[in-house]
Amino acid sequence: FKKEEKSERALELTATCLRYNPANYTTWWFRRQCLAALSSPSSDSASATSTKSELIFFNPDLIEKDLRLAGAMGGSNPKNYQIWYHRRNLLENLFTECSSKKSDANHTDGMRLVHDELDYIAEVLENDAKNYHAWSHRQWVIKTINQEILWTNEQNFTNDLIVEDIRNNSAWNHRWFVFHRGRKLSHFCINSATSEANYALEKIALDPYNESPWNYMIALVKEQIRWVDANDGISKEVFLTLLNTCHDMSIEVMKGFEESTKKDGKECFHYLSTLIDMLEIKADADSCKQAIGYAEELETRYDPIRKKYWRMRADQLRDKIQE
Repeated sequence: FKKEEKSERALELTATCLRYNPANYTTWWFRRQCLAALSSPSSDSASATSTKSELIFFNPDLIEKDLRLAGAMGGSNPKNYQIWYHRRNLLENLFTECSSKKSDANHTDGMRLVHDELDYIAEVLENDAKNYHAWSHRQWVIKTINQEILWTNEQNFTNDLIVEDIRNNSAWNHRWFVFHRGRKLSHFCINSATSEANYALEKIALDPYNESPWNYMIALVKEQIRWVDANDGISKEVFLTLLNTCHDMSIEVMKGFEESTKKDGKECFHYLSTLIDMLEIKADADSCKQAIGYAEELETRYDPIRKKYWRMRADQLRDKIQE
């Protein structure tokens, strides 16, 4: 390390060190320096390193071999940040090229590695569905490549996970990321929002006690109203159709739940909470009065552990009526 020897021998030595301590940041960093130097054998070793504004180039064959090494070490260390960072650093240059080129040898190699990487992440998530590093890395891969076919496949991937475990909150979060194509705020698209709201309602019907689909649906509604309020050219009537559909369908779903289970649907306090949010968005006096009634029921009967919160919501709704 001190002699800056970036050779096959030094590379093998880093592998030995990492087997003893796979969390050693400096060893991973020096390993990447060796890989960069070996990827550019005819260049000065200084040119194989990167500045803060440049990406390191790695030979695709060396990348593939090192990903296998990182995968083997990651098997017993699935939440080791250094291993995930190493994978990203190896792939960053190649994936950035893939996002800008449509066809050449590097693009073909890169896209093959994209699918291999997504398969690897899926295996990790199969063993630990809440591995934050795996989800973060997967989002980086999809967003970096940014091809519509990958976004579509990823939406199917989230559906498979949700069907397998409807309470997989991480999958619901990832579906939101995919729906927005990695952006913080989706463009106004009432058809897409309606489709996703219907998807959430389908999952609510399967398990009304699961908070995730309720949150997903109301977040879609709130996002669309923000677009309507911020853009004079968008008709509010179109949004109100979505709002009323979500409101009415929520009630219908819960009626079906009550009939099939003989349970009180209001015990699913996420249901009442969502109705309060939607009625508050409507903002007329009758809707606010109805929302106040739901808040009082949550305060006194269905969610007394948060009674102070529901009392506050009821007071805010009363203030809205008086405005």
